[in-house]
Amino acid sequence: MSKRYYYTCPIKALYMMKEFGVEFDIKGINNFVAYMKNPVDGARINVATKSQKIFKPRNYDLAGFTRDDGISTIAQYDEAKKAFINGSFRILKKYNPEIIMRDNKQFFMPEVEND
Repeated sequence: MSKRYYYTCPIKALYMMKEFGVEFDIKGINNFVAYMKNPVDGARINVATKSQKIFKPRNYDLAGFTRDDGISTIAQYDEAKKAFINGSFRILKKYNPEIIMRDNKQFFMPEVEND
């Protein structure tokens, strides 16, 4: 089963469309602008399959995560090491780091179905 990425907040979705070129699949509506004119409460704004690659980490992305002791912190992605690094420590995938900043811009990760 493949993952489905989606937003429930139209403002975050619109921001991601404007700043990062994310495209969306909205059932029954041809485009995102039409959806914004007539939003549906609780609707899921599905990310188009061709835009899903943007959610993979890139060099210098900043990500937030919470350690086992409950402390939240930030790490930077290192392309050469293929990992998020906090100081001299690699961040394990179990901490589920979420990208929060890319190219000095706020970055909003979508919700994920079938994760």
